[in-house]
Amino acid sequence: MTGMTRPRDGLYVWVTWLSKLMSGEVQCHWGAWFKTHYTGYRTQPIDAQLASWTVEHNQYLDELINERKALGEVTYKEDQNRFRVRRTSGLVIAGKPDLITYNKTTGQYTVYDVKTGNQRQSDIIQVMLYCYCLPYASPIYKGKMLDGYVVYKTDRVEVPSKMVDDAFTKKAVYFLNIVESLNAPDKCPSSVECEYCDLSSADCPEKILSSETGDLKQPEGEIPL
Repeated sequence: MTGMTRPRDGLYVWVTWLSKLMSGEVQCHWGAWFKTHYTGYRTQPIDAQLASWTVEHNQYLDELINERKALGEVTYKEDQNRFRVRRTSGLVIAGKPDLITYNKTTGQYTVYDVKTGNQRQSDIIQVMLYCYCLPYASPIYKGKMLDGYVVYKTDRVEVPSKMVDDAFTKKAVYFLNIVESLNAPDKCPSSVECEYCDLSSADCPEKILSSETGDLKQPEGEIPL
């Protein structure tokens, strides 16, 4: 409901917000900054397409778990993998990998994230962030080099541990500093950005909406031709 938005007791960022910023898929940094600093905000209503995605995602994940179990691997699913790590500044980074497996023969832990849509750079960055954060989040992974995969319907993209290097860490720090800053970034509303932003116009009056229906609408002009 409108009016429930309030400052967080402590700053908090979800890995998926960060990965979209780092990939450039989200150009409006303000949205992630706002969600890092505030809670109780109203989001866009869940639609039937999201419900369909959820069913499909859960099916793919179950099939992947059965595959890894058949290979003799130990599997840890979703909420078993939920983590929180705190920066020295106090900002909490949180995430929930779809699947983590353990190969008892090699001693290797592997992170999997299942996607039902098209391949995106943010998917890879999301898994890289998981692989970076997990050794700090749990003694189980302390000192481990985690490999990862993004799993699509017809393809798998490997995310080897060597990708999570110092250069990647520095880039993550750059974007973490943006969402953590006391100063809000400028908003950059556009029909493309606003269509996929889950914040409502109650907290972002600049959100581009159709005044008649509340639906997103590409701004139009007239040309004398």
